[in-house]
Amino acid sequence: MPYEYSCRQCKAVSPERRDRSADAEDDLVEHRRSAHGGLAPAAGDEVRRVHDEARGDGCLPSGSFLFVAFLIFTVLANCWGR
Repeated sequence: MPYEYSCRQCKAVSPERRDRSADAEDDLVEHRRSAHGGLAPAAGDEVRRVHDEARGDGCLPSGSFLFVAFLIFTVLANCWGR
């Protein structure tokens, strides 16, 4: 699961999601150094896990949605045939 750095004070997020938490922590250190003089922001910052679905463009439905849609279609087709 990918990781992302976010700063609550200036609403900054890491430029890309990282596969390792250590890489996202490097983004944290770099942001603190460049934007906050090396200090932790007053409002806080964090490295958090994000879901893979958040990565893409979000246009494709998830597998569970497709399964539910298939079940509804099957029930309706069965009712229509009677």
